[in-house]
Amino acid sequence: MLLQKRGDIPYILGLVFLLAGVIYFFASNWPLLDRPVKIGLSMLMIAACFIISLMYKRSATFAYLSNWWLLASAIAFGAGVALVGQMYNSHADSYVLFLIWLIPVILLAVLTNYQPFFWLSFLLLELTIWLKIYPVGVWVDYSDAEEAFLYGALIVLHLLFFYLLKKARLEKIGFLALIVTQYCSVFLLVKHSLYHLFSDFEPSSVAYLALHGVYIFLIVRFWKSFMNDRKSHPFIMAVHLLFFGLYVVYNAFLIYIMMFGETVFFTGFLLLIAVFGFSVYVLQKLAKTAKEQDKKWSRYTYKFFVAVLSFLGTIIAILSTSSFAFLLFSDGEGLKYSFLFLGAALAVSGFFISKKEWVVVRLTLQVTGIAFLFLFAYWQGETWFFWLMAVLFLAMSILFSSLRDVLLYYLAANGALSSAALASLSDLGLSEEWMKLAFLLLGIFNAVLFAKRPGQRLGLLAYLLSLYYFFSLTAEDGQLVVLSILFHLIFAGYAYFHLAYPQSQSRLYKWATWIAVSAFLVWKYYEFIWKLLHKSLAFFIVSALFFLLFYWWGRKHTETARNIRQWSWKPIAILLTAQLAFIGIVSWQKEQLLQNGELVALQLEPLDPRSLLQGDYVQLNYAIHSAYQEEQQRRELPEGKLYVELQKTTESVPYHGTDIAIYQPVRFTEKEQPALVHEKAVTIRGKSRYGNLNLGIEHFFIPENTGADWEEKNIALVRVAENGDAILETLVRRNKEQ
Repeated sequence: MLLQKRGDIPYILGLVFLLAGVIYFFASNWPLLDRPVKIGLSMLMIAACFIISLMYKRSATFAYLSNWWLLASAIAFGAGVALVGQMYNSHADSYVLFLIWLIPVILLAVLTNYQPFFWLSFLLLELTIWLKIYPVGVWVDYSDAEEAFLYGALIVLHLLFFYLLKKARLEKIGFLALIVTQYCSVFLLVKHSLYHLFSDFEPSSVAYLALHGVYIFLIVRFWKSFMNDRKSHPFIMAVHLLFFGLYVVYNAFLIYIMMFGETVFFTGFLLLIAVFGFSVYVLQKLAKTAKEQDKKWSRYTYKFFVAVLSFLGTIIAILSTSSFAFLLFSDGEGLKYSFLFLGAALAVSGFFISKKEWVVVRLTLQVTGIAFLFLFAYWQGETWFFWLMAVLFLAMSILFSSLRDVLLYYLAANGALSSAALASLSDLGLSEEWMKLAFLLLGIFNAVLFAKRPGQRLGLLAYLLSLYYFFSLTAEDGQLVVLSILFHLIFAGYAYFHLAYPQSQSRLYKWATWIAVSAFLVWKYYEFIWKLLHKSLAFFIVSALFFLLFYWWGRKHTETARNIRQWSWKPIAILLTAQLAFIGIVSWQKEQLLQNGELVALQLEPLDPRSLLQGDYVQLNYAIHSAYQEEQQRRELPEGKLYVELQKTTESVPYHGTDIAIYQPVRFTEKEQPALVHEKAVTIRGKSRYGNLNLGIEHFFIPENTGADWEEKNIALVRVAENGDAILETLVRRNKEQ
């Protein structure tokens, strides 16, 4: 819908920068705000987005923005839940965070039928599942039987998702479910490869061999059905073909390497011949059986089929050919110049293959040849060779501009030009700012080429490259402020021009522009928000300029909004109330624990991972965890709830003028018992799972880039409630003499 509008763009950008200004205003003052104020602001953001959504719902022009703001409200709820976890140091990247976020998003998807909610639901569901199976910062060692059960369940679950989404006309999301299905299948079968099953045969090998047989049977059956019925989407074929190809390549290479060793290239050449023969056969069959009514199906099948088999063929060709070269020349100059010979020979050989059915053969040889030429160039390390490659590829792009292969040569020419410019600047000892100038010139050159050939494939490729070059200019790496402003204005102006005045009807052109703009905004938001820069005033000014542009120009070029599905505000308001109540209640419970819980000191050993949503955090390994592992060696502790009794020691650590006693673990028990919280002993409740103990106090969030300030902290101050729940308050350092 938005891609067909032009006058709306300044208005929407004005909203984006206005929201950014508000965010930066609070971000710059964030460290000075109390926890209740932060929670209140997050709840206010959720409610404000919903109210704005209701306002736009009645607009004749911007009705579709009501869904945007409703989506913003859902995202703000996820940020609010993450904020609670950050302030009270809990569930970093854990499945609980995404599960809580997932529930209202699914309900919003059902109530509004707005597709972005379905996409967000699928993403959150995947994060929930995978973080449940593989928790962050914890090594979970599943047995073969457990792993087979988990991945088997995931395969069945995602196949069910695929068919349900297909029936619900959400086929594109279903494609993602199919990709996960294939990934789980190939992961399981590759881990229990054919070679290992036969070489280390045991009773369970029969079951895995049966899985291999079923997988191959289903792929063959799908292929026959796909070619005969012509009802399945070509992308489904591409997914199956890609993963099955990787499965075959892995098993074939592994069997040959383990049995015959260094002459693995024989297997590669045989696989390559098989890929080429299969591609020629299928493309010939497609050409003969093509019908007018399935012309679109045939076209997309051809594209996906060629892309996947060319990719697989290139991998096989590079592995087998380089293996052959290593066998002949071992190492040194001979091997290096063999790459040059192979690159030139393979790249040139593609010119002698002109039949359409042999396109996979031609593309594989050309891509492999270009790859070997670049390998030689980087190994040689001579600047003049990069320039030579750039000239040759540019000449080939001009000579063969009428062929599809020109895209490959032109892409290689840009790669060679970038490498040549970087090598030349290094030889001359010039700063990286000169590399930005080279990227600017390359971007302008590609932009001009697109302007001259907007309807051709070469022109579209040039546009994509120009976006890449201009986007690269916006990286802030110590360059002059004036240049930074200039480069940002160049990218923003270039992207805005193509949004406001589209030069092509290609979907790739439109989506590439929006993706570049979105990536730019996300990148800059992330870059500035975490650094807490004072940018709010600048964003307010930019927002005002965009609103003025809309008032002066945009209103005259804005179409009336299309009808969108009407949704009732009442159930969504109830859902919103439940979200706000959840954040409020959880925050109140945590505050009560902080105010009234028994403060104890625990010894720890920190690590340093990072949360997807909540920033940098320290993952803590307590002395309790070491004692737990020692207890596991003496007796196997059961899965589930586990109670840790802590005994007060004679040691302490000063905190705000008070000596806080250090406690150490003395007993683990799985039986339900009254929690001890008094001067001599404290009981903490945790969970034992797959040989790991989770106390809920393993994560402590810190401002980004302050990790060095926390490295020497070796004591955690923890509040423990009467029911055994614990919350981490802060980290302190205890000196050896204390």
